[in-house]
Amino acid sequence: MNILVLGTGGREHALAWRLAKEADTKVYVHPGNGGTELAGFKNFGDLPLTPQRISARAQENDVELIVIGPETLLQEGYADFFRREGFKVVGPGISGARLETSKIFAKEFMVRAGVPTAPFEVFDRESELLNFKPKQWPAVLKYDGIAAGKGVVLAQSSAEIKEFAKRIYKDMEFGAGPHRVLVEDCLPGKELSYIGLCDGKEFVPLASATDFKRVGNSNTGANTGGMGAVSPSPLLTTELESKIHEKIVQPVLSQMQRDRIDFRGVLYIGLMISPKGDPIVLEFNTRFGDPETQAIMMRWEENVIPALMATAQSELTGLAPLKWRRETAVYVVAAAEGYPGKVTTGDMITGIHELNAETPIFFSGVKMQGGKTYTHGGRVLGVGAYGTDVEGARKKAYGALEKITWRGRHFRTDIGLL
Repeated sequence: MNILVLGTGGREHALAWRLAKEADTKVYVHPGNGGTELAGFKNFGDLPLTPQRISARAQENDVELIVIGPETLLQEGYADFFRREGFKVVGPGISGARLETSKIFAKEFMVRAGVPTAPFEVFDRESELLNFKPKQWPAVLKYDGIAAGKGVVLAQSSAEIKEFAKRIYKDMEFGAGPHRVLVEDCLPGKELSYIGLCDGKEFVPLASATDFKRVGNSNTGANTGGMGAVSPSPLLTTELESKIHEKIVQPVLSQMQRDRIDFRGVLYIGLMISPKGDPIVLEFNTRFGDPETQAIMMRWEENVIPALMATAQSELTGLAPLKWRRETAVYVVAAAEGYPGKVTTGDMITGIHELNAETPIFFSGVKMQGGKTYTHGGRVLGVGAYGTDVEGARKKAYGALEKITWRGRHFRTDIGLL
């Protein structure tokens, strides 16, 4: 089978890496990056990332299944278009993608579904936001739209609310608007990513994972797109998983059907696990997470293509059980100088050797030039490793990462520790 993975980052590299292990499978990654090229994955050349051009090229290359990585493409209706063109697609249509692309829509959906989530308020104007006085600090501020992992602020003071408002309304960091902001109560607990294949009627969980969003150790510093992940999550127990299905998954599926949402893709449920052990929904994503996908793909042993095809065709009922490696996978992201702020690129990367199945490298922000590899984005690459426990996997991952260097490289040293 010929498969197309759309996107440019480490998530797409990991998906392609895993799919390519299946028998009689050819995987294209478009546009990909210099690292996916180095790993041997072909793209569609300089073809613009438009659904019409991609569809034509995919047909020329006998592509049957398209897996969409970035949420921006889902928001723009790529999944809807490709389905009309006759492709099998992993990715929800615009109606389903709104669960991620609008934080406010997602919150209102949660309320209708009756799932546990934090109390919230919505602000449509800068003046309203600036006059807001939370009952307690910190307050969670979320930009209502796609923000590349940088639209959430844990505000500790009114000054931080003003700074976030300035980024939105004065600096136009997230575009010209109109702009809306969601403000939530800050919930105590620990975060868990519960990700599964979803066809609107059934939800098949993938391996659990926990990602590490902030740039600094001990979850300090600015929010990022994710600095690493561990799978399985040490937080997930059999009892907790039962609660997640009863209190969240089943009500969400029921509400999808009531709202007639076309959802054939990946549903990522971002959870806060309270000190009492109860799951509370923080957010939905409607695609494979990054960097959770890298750790999850490392552990997915079989039935990958059948599971994705069943998702695309709304046939998850009766799907054979998914199988996972028993070992723990730890994945550590290394970033360019300045990330997640103003990033410096163009630094030569040294120490990249032949990819090893036991310590895979997944590339994100890199480019190839003259046979050499250079930084070309904020999150440059990540290294994964397996272990019989978290500490064993951590030791191998950090050992492999230490061999890869560039000027300004930085990474967290506590990935996997909760």
